[in-house]
Amino acid sequence: MKFTSKKELVERIDRERRALEDLLASIPMSRYGEAGVWGDGWSIKDLIAHITEWEQMFLLWFRAGEDGLVPEMPAPGFKWNETPALNQAIWRKHRRRALKRVLAEFAASHQEIRTVVVGLPQAQLLSPGRLAWTGKNSLSTYLAPNTCSHYRAAIRILKRWLRSQP
Repeated sequence: MKFTSKKELVERIDRERRALEDLLASIPMSRYGEAGVWGDGWSIKDLIAHITEWEQMFLLWFRAGEDGLVPEMPAPGFKWNETPALNQAIWRKHRRRALKRVLAEFAASHQEIRTVVVGLPQAQLLSPGRLAWTGKNSLSTYLAPNTCSHYRAAIRILKRWLRSQP
């Protein structure tokens, strides 16, 4: 996903997040713990925790880069080709957490990441190689998959699940 302006990036993040939140609001919270929404028994709550964890990983990468460090990506002990195992580890980490807490962190994480994005100059978001850890890529190359693309994927997963329900 390539962006030509910071405005376009922020608008896309906002639009996709709003669409996800609207869809979530249309589903009774009593169903958020039901298994089978995605993968091996994931619930809506698990999917929300997953998105929050990936947003927080991006923020860790960004902050490490701001400190001149190269973060271990995507997460300590995992390589990019091991993201299915990482996603399972995220699921195990969060699956027993209270829905209220997961939802609060979901909201706070989005606000945190949005504040960072809005506060950055366009060049830092869109120009390749501005942080050592992004290599030849722009920061948005890592940001979009952890925000707007992730929200859009969650919408597809939830819609598929809802269509499968009697």
